[in-house]
Amino acid sequence: MDTKYLYVMGSESGVGKSTVCMGILAQLLAAGFNAGQLAYIKPVTQCIAKQPVATFCEQTQVPCLDIGNLVFKPGFSRDFIDGLTKSTDQLLSDVVSSILSIGKGKKVVIIDGVGDPSVGSVVGVSNVDVALSLHCSVIFVGKPGIGAAIDNTVLCVSFMQYKGLSNIGIIYNKIPLVALAEIKKYVTKRLPELLPDITLLGFIGEHQVIDARWKENSGDWFNSYIDRQTLLCNWLGITGHGLS
Repeated sequence: MDTKYLYVMGSESGVGKSTVCMGILAQLLAAGFNAGQLAYIKPVTQCIAKQPVATFCEQTQVPCLDIGNLVFKPGFSRDFIDGLTKSTDQLLSDVVSSILSIGKGKKVVIIDGVGDPSVGSVVGVSNVDVALSLHCSVIFVGKPGIGAAIDNTVLCVSFMQYKGLSNIGIIYNKIPLVALAEIKKYVTKRLPELLPDITLLGFIGEHQVIDARWKENSGDWFNSYIDRQTLLCNWLGITGHGLS
């Protein structure tokens, strides 16, 4: 079975990567995939607090590993440089093995990144390093805004492309609802001029309430911002299950 790996990176911590992961899982379930065909993993993290996406996976029975085997605790970088941790090759191998393990027999695996694309570079296990070790499509989750958001996207995506990543889609998240139309207008106009090889997948408004109701309505909510056919079929290349 060919497993599709989708790596979700972001402009910074707290930009809403996990919310995007949850929305994509909900879309896949709504498209007809059963929970056993999917998986979610956050193989590298700085935060061990439980996220709503982990609760969503528990409720929907999607296989989930929300805290992987590489946790960047305070002092980890100093210990690595001093030679007190595993080597880069060992760390990267452990991370990739955990992804392949949860992905065995699955059709789609969602990989939740840590911080921005370069986080982990100090130990040779950045988001980009991990993604390059697999055949991944990549979603970059950008912060809200126009000028600063576009500048940050160009910086991050240029780094990703320089390192060798392709098939990059972009979603902007946590946009104040009053500014959604304006931000969408100007980013849609300018960003493709600066990054012609990326796919702009959509813009998500900021909502304050994420609770148990997501089990029932997260797919519809996410689909109201990110078209399921465009994301899953046209961009990611998934067919069947009501997709064409």
